[in-house]
Amino acid sequence: MSVQIPGKFAYGTMSMTWTPEPISNEQGFECLKHAIEKHNTQLIVGGEFYGPNDINMKLKEEFWKKYGANYPDLIVSMKGGFNLQKFAPDGSKESVTKSIEKLASYFPSDKSKRPKLLFEVARVDPTIPYEQTIGYINEFVEKGIIDGISLSEVGAGSIQKALSVAPVSVVEVEFHLMCQDILHNGVLEELSKHNIPVIAYSPLNRGFLTEFAANDLEGYLKLCNRPGDIRGGLGKFSGDNFWHNAKLVKALQEYAHKKGTTLESLSLLWISSVGGSENLYGIRKIPKILPITSGTTVPKIDRNLGSPIELTRQDLEEIKAICDAHPVKGYRYNEQAEALSFA
Repeated sequence: MSVQIPGKFAYGTMSMTWTPEPISNEQGFECLKHAIEKHNTQLIVGGEFYGPNDINMKLKEEFWKKYGANYPDLIVSMKGGFNLQKFAPDGSKESVTKSIEKLASYFPSDKSKRPKLLFEVARVDPTIPYEQTIGYINEFVEKGIIDGISLSEVGAGSIQKALSVAPVSVVEVEFHLMCQDILHNGVLEELSKHNIPVIAYSPLNRGFLTEFAANDLEGYLKLCNRPGDIRGGLGKFSGDNFWHNAKLVKALQEYAHKKGTTLESLSLLWISSVGGSENLYGIRKIPKILPITSGTTVPKIDRNLGSPIELTRQDLEEIKAICDAHPVKGYRYNEQAEALSFA
């Protein structure tokens, strides 16, 4: 069986731990509680490799020990199956087994005393048939060690392969106003056939779709080019591409202000408004799409989610026209990584 995903948003925890200065457990707990209680976020997303020494999983373990009884419907989705030395996905049986057993070790074995657990291999390992990888994961679902399967960065063909083996609860892909690939590459169309929801990661394009970036492009670019900041090596943030793409950011900010909201809020609401739409982008019924919001302080969370508006069909058409007039330039990551995108 697949796990049903409630709510309008998911909450991502990578920025809490995969950083030179991880936040404290207490600060992380405050953010998690706020996202769950104020913004009805029931799906928490993380990764085995989001920081050293399992710090991301340990954060969730401690949160559940302290507050889990208050949130019996919580769902935790964790990425694993990734070789950091080679910086490549590893969908082998040994890798999947190691990652899932590690994930399960941080929570009670009694299903009634832990959150629902989803597991996904981070991207498709091109060296192993995808059906085999999904089969390895499904063995743990059938044993009750985890509750469901997520997919990460998959193309339409990989979705079909996965579904030939086991039910899929949710698919995690990059999707935002500056990365609309799934509208046109068959991924969203395939998911619509099975009504499988999407969780959209990096919904603010690594901070580019924010009031801060739009108001201080020079300052934001300096942050991107700090030593160790991943954004400095990404195609959309590099050289002339940055300034070309900044024109779209400014145009979207202007539209957000016209609607009486912030660029952050517009960007997130656009994603959730596309989800569930009928007869849009040539798709009869688009499945639910949940942006993976984040934030390492309560004010940041509220800044992202605190100015909600309703987007009409006309609004979606007007936003599409803005994006069409300012096509994005540059790779999502880089030329080498492109082979693993929507594989």
